[in-house]
Amino acid sequence: MKKFLKTLCIATFVTLAAQSVSAAEVRYVTEDLSTYLRRGAGDDYRIAGSIKSGEKVTVLSQKDKYSQIRDSRNREAWILTSELSSEASSKELIPALKNQIQELTLKLNRIDEEWQQRVSEMQRRSRQAESQSSQLLEQNSQLKRQLDISSNKNKEYEALLSAEKQEIIIRWFIYGGSVMLVGLILGLILPNIIPRRRRRDGWS
Repeated sequence: MKKFLKTLCIATFVTLAAQSVSAAEVRYVTEDLSTYLRRGAGDDYRIAGSIKSGEKVTVLSQKDKYSQIRDSRNREAWILTSELSSEASSKELIPALKNQIQELTLKLNRIDEEWQQRVSEMQRRSRQAESQSSQLLEQNSQLKRQLDISSNKNKEYEALLSAEKQEIIIRWFIYGGSVMLVGLILGLILPNIIPRRRRRDGWS
């Protein structure tokens, strides 16, 4: 009978322990500076110590307004359920937030560097385009000046050519008039000279 009772007690204890383990959940102590732990689920139990705020604990069971917890030092005690939170405390969140901030800062720095490089490249291309545009404008101006000079020279050449043509025409006109004048003179003089000589020849 004693063995049976002993076995039944052990089985009951194991079952309760299994249920407690299966019902265990993670909670966090609230943001108060410190929270007292008690040896039992009630205000009349002695204080077993204190636990810092934000510490991660495992809830083993609940009774009335108290919860049995196990902390990081493997201590088991009772704490007011109202002093537990299902959300991580700032002590847990701050390092994660810092990591996120660092990651975002790195990403922003990379984006800023890439943007600066793009802006620098755009500025370089803009300066290059402005330089090429200035060079093209200068070349265009030079070509226009050369074209004006060539046009003026052509006009001068045309004027000289026209003057030379007029001079040649005048010369030819003078030469032609001279030849005609000489021919006219000879035509008037020769007939008078030649007959006289024939008359003189007849008389002899």
